[in-house]
Amino acid sequence: MGESISDQELRRRLLTFNTVVPPVTNSTRRLLLKKLADLESRHSSQIESPKSNDISLLNVSNWNHSASEDEEKNSYLFTETKKFSSKLPEIQTEKKKPRLYDSSVSITPREPVFRSPRSNPVTETPYADQAIQRWKEKMMSQSLNKSDVSNTSQFDFPSPVSSIYSQNSRRYIQPTQQRNLGNGYTRNTQYIILLFIGFFVVIFGLYFTSIQSSTVILPPGILNSLCAKKNLQGFDCDTEQNKVQHLYSSLVSQVQDKYIKNHCENSDIEPTVDAQAVFEYISTHENLSSREVEELVELFKSIAKTYSESPIGFDVSFNINVQPNLPVLCAVKNIFTNMFYFILWLGIVSLSLISLYFGICYMTTKSEKHKQEVNRLVENVIDLLKQQAQYRPNEGYLPIIHIRDQLIPPNERQKKSKIWAEVEQYFTESESRVRSEIQQIDGEDFQVWRWVQPVSPVTAKKVWQGQAFETNEGSMNSPQPSPTSCLKIRHMFGPDSMLGVDCETRVKDAILEKCESVKVLHLSVDRSSHEGCVYVKCASPVDAGKAYRQLHGFWYDGKLVTVKFLRLERYHQRFPDAVSTTIPLMPSNNEKRSLQ
Repeated sequence: MGESISDQELRRRLLTFNTVVPPVTNSTRRLLLKKLADLESRHSSQIESPKSNDISLLNVSNWNHSASEDEEKNSYLFTETKKFSSKLPEIQTEKKKPRLYDSSVSITPREPVFRSPRSNPVTETPYADQAIQRWKEKMMSQSLNKSDVSNTSQFDFPSPVSSIYSQNSRRYIQPTQQRNLGNGYTRNTQYIILLFIGFFVVIFGLYFTSIQSSTVILPPGILNSLCAKKNLQGFDCDTEQNKVQHLYSSLVSQVQDKYIKNHCENSDIEPTVDAQAVFEYISTHENLSSREVEELVELFKSIAKTYSESPIGFDVSFNINVQPNLPVLCAVKNIFTNMFYFILWLGIVSLSLISLYFGICYMTTKSEKHKQEVNRLVENVIDLLKQQAQYRPNEGYLPIIHIRDQLIPPNERQKKSKIWAEVEQYFTESESRVRSEIQQIDGEDFQVWRWVQPVSPVTAKKVWQGQAFETNEGSMNSPQPSPTSCLKIRHMFGPDSMLGVDCETRVKDAILEKCESVKVLHLSVDRSSHEGCVYVKCASPVDAGKAYRQLHGFWYDGKLVTVKFLRLERYHQRFPDAVSTTIPLMPSNNEKRSLQ
């Protein structure tokens, strides 16, 4: 049975029993066949007699018959399946072209159409025997929720495994991501809302703390003196006091209204009330004589001048003494304006302090760098003068302008002119070991510096001192044939031995004297090299091989010289002037000092 059923047919038969089918592999196939046989035997034993309207699962014995009937009833939907319905088992075992869903179906007329994907391969697992039970327990609860599939499309209904997987993906993965994003957005929104609420609470708090009492109460002493002056008592005195209190409150209200209009409406109204306007107001609203009105105006002036708690004051006219309560919008606007100007002022002060700090740091760094540069040039000048006095005792001086040109590159001389002026001033005022004088060099007078402190002359000569290992033809240290005509020579000088004027000439003479039989067309000394590198181009690879054997492995000035070959194009790239050189180089003299 197991050999005649394909994997696809095995999955489809198990699906007809509404069971969860794991991936069919070599290890699970035996268990699945056993499970199929068990389900079919139990199903056959439970059926007593076949019924035409029975909607139970298909019996294995009438598998082909039921499939053929279903194909005939659905011929308008599955034309290709109807064409090959008589050969269904054979077609299923053959390899077909991959399609999205399998068109071969075997269902009862009332059962839904199940289609299984064929294009997505299933990865095999060596632990599939144990995974069957876990798949069954985990996925069966999901598949039971989908028992009612009568309204599901008969064309695109996926397999239970893929359906459950897609459900789990939508249920556990996508909502989790959306929930995380939603929580982040909600949390940020809450913070923003709380920030705005706190901000407005502060604003309105500042407003309400600035509210003053709008009631104007005159001191009892003034009111009593008014009654005494007019010989009023009892009810008449109270009436007179209330009238004066009311008129003074009206005056305060007029001054405050003008102040509010001036500050909140940006009008040109002066926030003051003159005495004449007060006189006219009282005359209009009260039936008093001119003398009594003038007495009230004088009384109000006295109160505004002497009463410290009065909202208004008087100098030339009545004006605001205590800022009145502004409308809410105007007060909030003023608060915002004050906050803006405060933040602007604070920003300007902070920016000024930061600029001052960085300016001080910049000036300090620049001054320190300037001092370091002066000290470096002073030390280099002293080293040059000491070298000159040591190697050439008879000419222990150097022209100042030549020293400058040797220590400062041409493109930096203009920028460092002030630094060099300080160097000259230092040697003139603070260095007793250096003397400034005039010397004639090549018929021209130069201002020179001379090192006057005694220096022991150097007696040791820089000469070739022998060979460390064999480099003759045929030895392991001599390449045959020579690959190129260019060489790189190392350790011809140390980092402190190129301070003299003729140091470069001495190194060139040492190489040309050692390679007397070699035609050297180009030679360059790298003064900035810490390895004492010299680059040589010979007339031919043969000459380069001779130079290699005469220099490699030899001692010079206590240093072991090593040589390696360089490619010709690389050499010409570094030294373009070496391309057109054809005349062999010669030493600067015939004394052969390096060979003595």
